[in-house]
Amino acid sequence: MVTIHTQYQSRFREITQVPGETFQLTEPLVAELATTLAKKYGPLMESLLIDKETRELNTRGTMYLDSKGRRIYMEDRLADGETIAFLVGIAGG
Repeated sequence: MVTIHTQYQSRFREITQVPGETFQLTEPLVAELATTLAKKYGPLMESLLIDKETRELNTRGTMYLDSKGRRIYMEDRLADGETIAFLVGIAGG
């Protein structure tokens, strides 16, 4: 089990109504974090997070960054204590 912290900006913060939160994940994968968020916050969050055609993270106007500022993808492993930032790209990202 790993502890993952999130930081939400713009549209993500509007949906969650919090600047960030902490999750305990059984599998340290971005896919599990995305699924957890979609279940917690519903269809609007799911559509913002997950591309319904590819089932990958939705990159249309959104960015997901790890603690080092690198983009993350569904198959990426997360380190215990890592912070993931959820952002909406501006002016082409």
